[in-house]
Amino acid sequence: MRKIFFIAFFTLFATCLNGLSQQVFISGKTDKDSILVGQPFDYQLTLSIPKDYYVEWQQYGDTLSKSIEVIKAGEIETTPIGGSDVLMTQHLTLTSFDTGYVYIPEISVSYAESVKDSIKRTLRTDELELYVGTVTVDTTQAFKPIKGIIKQRVTAKEIFPWAAVAIVVAGIAFLILFLTKKKKHTVVVKDEKPRPTIPAIITAREKLAEVKANEAWKTSQVKEYYTVITGIAREYLEGQFDIDAVEMTTDEIVDSVKALNISEDTIRKFHDTLITADFVKFAKANPTVEQNERSYIHINDFVESAFVFFEQEEKRKAEEERNRKSAERLVSGNQENTEGKQ
Repeated sequence: MRKIFFIAFFTLFATCLNGLSQQVFISGKTDKDSILVGQPFDYQLTLSIPKDYYVEWQQYGDTLSKSIEVIKAGEIETTPIGGSDVLMTQHLTLTSFDTGYVYIPEISVSYAESVKDSIKRTLRTDELELYVGTVTVDTTQAFKPIKGIIKQRVTAKEIFPWAAVAIVVAGIAFLILFLTKKKKHTVVVKDEKPRPTIPAIITAREKLAEVKANEAWKTSQVKEYYTVITGIAREYLEGQFDIDAVEMTTDEIVDSVKALNISEDTIRKFHDTLITADFVKFAKANPTVEQNERSYIHINDFVESAFVFFEQEEKRKAEEERNRKSAERLVSGNQENTEGKQ
């Protein structure tokens, strides 16, 4: 009787051990419980399962939910544990652009005891809570100018393909020229009268008047508004003073207009308007209607002040030219008198 009892006990004990060795569980955890908006974080998915079992992992798209985005899904790593089980691990790089508390949804993994087993079971991780904070902006500090583009040096490896193409094109052009050099072509040149050039100040004034008539500073399309008013000033500088302002950064424009003998206050307000436009275009700033109207006034004042300087310069040059011609006539008259006396 005692022998039968011990046999039954060890049989039950072996069955329990076998059941424990066949246990399957899954877990998910993050390396952070809070992040800043857009900051990547790591999500570790761990599955403990018998090594002979068949596993189907979830396929990830760009998102896990409307609040959680997938940046990268790592490879699945398998580590043996014990005699018959393995630990399978996968790391996901995630992020979120929502703010406040968001939730990482359940992630499911299906498995079966073999590939041929038609009965599949599914395990799911727990839903996790994550806090997403915003970047603190110190509104007491002054706006800082946007840095210009840093130009990188061109390497020989980058130049070589273009140089090769240029040589081939030049060779083809030379061959065509050589084959057709004996042929004479008569080119008829049309005597076209040059079109009169509209002064830059007239164009700028017309455009500024149109902005004022439409009260464009009240529009909700703030980015387009600042593109228009700063574009008027850039085009005026290029047309009136040959300053390539359209291709310049804000700091380069301000450095160029300092030579125009305009008041420091007008240049400072013009500079502030250009900086505001940069923040609207690149940092999605949203100035008030009053700030928009003030920016228009600053642009208009700058254009008019620059034109006053232009007129003064033209008068000065004309006066210098008259003086030069008068001096030449005086010298010429003195020479004629001297020759007559001789």
